[in-house]
Amino acid sequence: MKKKNALTVGLSVALLTSGLLAGCGSNGDNTNNSGNANTAANSDTSNSSGNSSNNGSGNAAPEDLFKEHLDISLAYMDIGTVIKDGQSDDMLKMLEEKFNITIKPVNESWGDYGDRTKLWAASGQLPDAFFTDATSGDLFNQWVEQGIIKALPDDMSKYPSLKQYTDLPDVKGAAASDGKLYFIPRMLASRNELPNDRGILIRKDWMDELGLKDPTTYDELKVVLKTIGEKKHVIPLTTSSIDWTSDSVFHNLAPAMQWWQKIDGQWKPGWMTDAFADVVEHERDLYQSGILDKDFSVPNMDASAKFNQGKAAALVNTVKNMAYDVPNWSKENPGVKYIDAVKILPPIPAADGNNYLYGYYDYWSGTMFNGSLSDEKQERILAMFDWLASPEGQKTVRYGLQGTDWEPNGDLVTNKHAEEKDFDLAKKYPSSSILNGMSIWSDGKRYVEGYGPSEAEQTQKYLDEVEAQQLQTGQKAPVNWVVNAYAGSLNTGGGDVQGLVTKLVMGKEDIKEAMKKFADEQMGLGLQDAIDKVNDKFKDEN
Repeated sequence: MKKKNALTVGLSVALLTSGLLAGCGSNGDNTNNSGNANTAANSDTSNSSGNSSNNGSGNAAPEDLFKEHLDISLAYMDIGTVIKDGQSDDMLKMLEEKFNITIKPVNESWGDYGDRTKLWAASGQLPDAFFTDATSGDLFNQWVEQGIIKALPDDMSKYPSLKQYTDLPDVKGAAASDGKLYFIPRMLASRNELPNDRGILIRKDWMDELGLKDPTTYDELKVVLKTIGEKKHVIPLTTSSIDWTSDSVFHNLAPAMQWWQKIDGQWKPGWMTDAFADVVEHERDLYQSGILDKDFSVPNMDASAKFNQGKAAALVNTVKNMAYDVPNWSKENPGVKYIDAVKILPPIPAADGNNYLYGYYDYWSGTMFNGSLSDEKQERILAMFDWLASPEGQKTVRYGLQGTDWEPNGDLVTNKHAEEKDFDLAKKYPSSSILNGMSIWSDGKRYVEGYGPSEAEQTQKYLDEVEAQQLQTGQKAPVNWVVNAYAGSLNTGGGDVQGLVTKLVMGKEDIKEAMKKFADEQMGLGLQDAIDKVNDKFKDEN
């Protein structure tokens, strides 16, 4: 998941693996995926009649709900490849009939969504609702000031499944300067600790073959990676992001490195600390010693593909998405089970012996609305998103249609396809692969007992076991999420921290001097004002 670095909000993620975030909940259990390409634009309202169940619309009678048919344009990753004219999809049909809408897909991809959204915003061509990770910071503030995006209603009580999230402290803290909230938070889980959100996947079979044990220090890690690289003639460690590498490899070196911290009594961005510079120094060492993939900074470099193809010993990744990568692995390694060959490398402990769990806001990214959108359309979209975020909606997008694919079992479900090894919900209902992350990544709940026999389900079982163990033994990172939510909403100068880090890792410039020079430049561009505001507001917080 992309970090909410105050100076890099709005940059596209161009480096996420196939299927990443398709079910981004840390302990969710949806294991299906999808593909790319096709575009639509703003949609007009057309007249028609329809009916739906009452959800997200107060106490209105069902026959009074959603009388007017609406065309709704939605921008989301790969939506144009799974919502197509003439395609059979009973889940999509149910949803559109329920809310009396026709969804007009506006396609984007993980590699271009940031740039596309900026282009649409600049040219006045935003769809009715759209995915964005620019939920705070300079770009977000510009959109608010220019009326490019529409605020959520002050009263969200008609949408209880969404309201429970918009009422969270770190979501409220992301309100704009006018006090209004401008996005539906795409929830990750019911906590800030997300241990499987960052990590290193490594070839377990190669470690066993070479008699290598799990490293407990960074020096031992280098030896393990270098040994596999030399013996198997592969890249020791591949990554598509130096940002991800910081958190996945060196998180315990500086557990709060990406977040505002109180240092010597003053709040300031984590990248201004000596600990952050130390992490960059370690990354430079990996690069210069030939361990880190020399192509890590190449745009659109597919690190996951290299790993699956046996060209790399280890991969920096959002490891909780292993279950989604099973098909990609199987394609390259027929007959070899993913979890027989690959494992999550245990984190290198901090100097004090602890493992500080990677943390993030309750959400990553959100859904925003076109500033010229009518209240009627916004209400309809909010009602749909509220249902998708509800237990009923979550069960539907994960398991299919009630009665057809699953039956209620108390608060859980009995999945009729549980014993079907090759069942793929996305093949039966293509839209499920985007609807399962459209409103929220996950509500943090698992609605089935046990795990099915499929390789994806068994991989999910492994992931859940690893996460449970880390949650039990790990420590919370020293991050104040309320302070960071507020700090992230401020203009901070717009400098590209990760661009600088990439340059430093590949170069020879003195790291601390370069970081100080960068900080001095940003001070006059808004950073000093942001630091003053954060310290004035939270001087008594730690």
